[in-house]
Amino acid sequence: MTDEIQFFVDNEKCTGCGLCVSDCQRRVFEIQNNKAVAKGANCFQCGHCLAICPENAVKINGSDDEVWELNSKSAFLDQKNLETHLKFRRSIRQYKDTPVEREKIEKIIEAGRLTPTASNTQNVRYIVIQNGIDDIEDEVIEQYKSSNKTVFPGTLINNYGPDRLKRGFLFHKAPLVILVISPREVNACLAAMNMELMAETLGLGTVYVGLFTAPANLNKKLRESLGVIEGETIAACLAIGYSKVQYLRTAPRKKANVVWR
Repeated sequence: MTDEIQFFVDNEKCTGCGLCVSDCQRRVFEIQNNKAVAKGANCFQCGHCLAICPENAVKINGSDDEVWELNSKSAFLDQKNLETHLKFRRSIRQYKDTPVEREKIEKIIEAGRLTPTASNTQNVRYIVIQNGIDDIEDEVIEQYKSSNKTVFPGTLINNYGPDRLKRGFLFHKAPLVILVISPREVNACLAAMNMELMAETLGLGTVYVGLFTAPANLNKKLRESLGVIEGETIAACLAIGYSKVQYLRTAPRKKANVVWR
């Protein structure tokens, strides 16, 4: 985050309730003369102060992101519907030869943008690949074929056989691939989860291409061609498109391994 975004308090609206003070992780606010005031420059611009103020007294400068008002205190997500979605969710590996609309791609990226990040760094970015997907896949498959087994334990040739290591094995002929990149891998992975959820609400199927990220991160030529700089990690690779298949029932899962203390 940059210092361009600034939060300030409208004294006429502030009632001195202290909610912004207690919710601020950086202890930026304090109450003076029954009003909230900023006492330091340690703000990491998470926006909790703006979001929690019952009087809408906290304002923001330097951002054009639309602020939405909560119109209901009921839960946004219905538990049963969410559970149903999670149980029926399948990785899609058969795609129609139909391009994904630009509008839907932008909504998927927006879901990633809205994902919380550690210390509100918002240091996740995205590479949308619609052209040259086959060339990128060929590069990584050749890397697998020629690499030493110590580089990629459990080599694909042993697991799948050399006849399957060809174009279509990684991306499954999906018309869209999105790489989620960040210096903090966890931030990118969290964003990818929300992107997947958004894609499915838009009638699209997805699959995490985990077999792509490890070799891609080690491939200097590929990183340079994609514009991935030093210190960044390709944390998630999502192949996205319209599914050719419809799964009609859930598949069994192992029970959760839980330790209660």
